[in-house]
Parts: sequence; structure tokens; C-alpha cells
Amino acid sequence: MATLPGFTATSSSSNSEKVRNGFIAKPQPPMALSHIKAVTFDAAHTIYHPHPSVGEIYQEVMQLHGLDYPSDELEAGFRRAFRNISKDTAILDGEKREWSYWHSIVLESISQLSPQPKDFAALFGDLWNEFSLGHRWRPETTAFETITQLRARGYKTALLTNWDHRVRRVVAETGFADSFDRLFISSEIGHEKPAPEIFDYCRSSLGLAPEQILHVGDSLQHDIQGAQAAGWSAVRISEENEVPTTSCRSIRKLSELLDFL
Repeated sequence: MATLPGFTATSSSSNSEKVRNGFIAKPQPPMALSHIKAVTFDAAHTIYHPHPSVGEIYQEVMQLHGLDYPSDELEAGFRRAFRNISKDTAILDGEKREWSYWHSIVLESISQLSPQPKDFAALFGDLWNEFSLGHRWRPETTAFETITQLRARGYKTALLTNWDHRVRRVVAETGFADSFDRLFISSEIGHEKPAPEIFDYCRSSLGLAPEQILHVGDSLQHDIQGAQAAGWSAVRISEENEVPTTSCRSIRKLSELLDFL
């Protein structure tokens, strides 16, 4: 029976803590994965990372509009906005909801900077388009080879992302067009992770039972808890400086999936 490496039950009566990749995590019972038939992946911060960074991309585009904001301040503003702004669920059209959401994110990101843009609509339109370009996204270093190996072993693979139609271009321009059986995009489906509806839609489309699917993502709420609530297995990809959570299995690189699938 396949299990995740680095997290096996201990025979010690004290159930002592175990060090993994420099972090301390409590041992957990092994996760059986021999029944898995498909692996789905989150997109941003799992398969893809903004390149060179959100702040630097913002800076490049804004300079074209006569705005010379420091990239570190733009990055800080983005992170603040991303933490505080939620999507407007009253907007039923998925694409319009994404547009509105990112419009608010950018507006808030630069709200404390000066001067303010003379034509914010034009600026936002350019930023929206910029993030649809493949070269603005750097694939995780082991992503392509990992997915290729999984497919060679007979697993179905799919992208399951809270994004909009722009991700299709990103996938194509980064060379991943043949890496997925399906692209499950929240704006097209009408539901977002962690809602059970999007996981059920994906499961039904793949023609599998919940226990036959493993989801990999970075968000504890959207990816891990959402998948687990739907009856799926889940693995979290964590940042190098992040202490792995004990509520799920964690990996640092996608290639670690090949050790137990």
C-alpha cells in the first residue's frame, strides 16, 4: 500500500515529534493512495508562480502609464489587498466577477501611493491582459516532468483552479496544453473552491468516485479543506519557509508526488 514518505506512524510510546525538511511535525498515520486514479492541481502558487513577481509586473506596466512606483511597495499593496478583498458573490457571471475582483485588488494595491493614475481603466486593462501572458508565469521547477510521469503511469491529470479564461492561454503558452485531460476553471463552472459543487463537477466529469481523486494545492481553505470535505485525498504544497500543517500532508516540490504514486 502506497503511503506518503516522511509521515509514518511511530512505534514510540511517547509519540515523539519528527523532523522533516528542517521542520518539526507530529507523525501521522500513513495515507493509502493505491486507489487513486486521477490527480488534480491548483494553478497559481502550485503549478505557476508570477514572474518575476506581482510587484515587479505591476511596476513594469505602470511605468508605461507614467507611474514610477517602487516594486516592493506595489508588492506590499497587493498582498494587503489580496488579504482584505473578497469576490462579490452578487455578480453571477463568473468572468465579470473575476474582472470586478481584480479591478478592486489593483485599485486597493495602489490606493496609498501617489500620484494616482489619470486613466485607471486603461491601466487595469493592461494589467489584466499582462497576467494572461505565459511568460508572466514561471512553472514550478518539477511540474512538467512530474505531470508527464504521472500520465505515463496511467493517472488522469487535470487543472482545478479559481481563475478565469486567461488561464487557458497561460497553459498553452507555457507548454502544458497536453499535460491535462481537463481544465476545470471556476469562472466557467460557476462555483469556486472550496464549494462542494466544483469538486463534484470535476469528479463527475472525470467519471470517478471521490476516493479515487487526489488534489494538490497551496491553500489550506480552498484546496485542502475543500477537497477533503468532498471525500478526496489532498496534499498541500508548502513554501520553503513554511511550517507544514498537521491537518494534511505537505510537500515542498511537486516531484515528491512521484515517491508515493
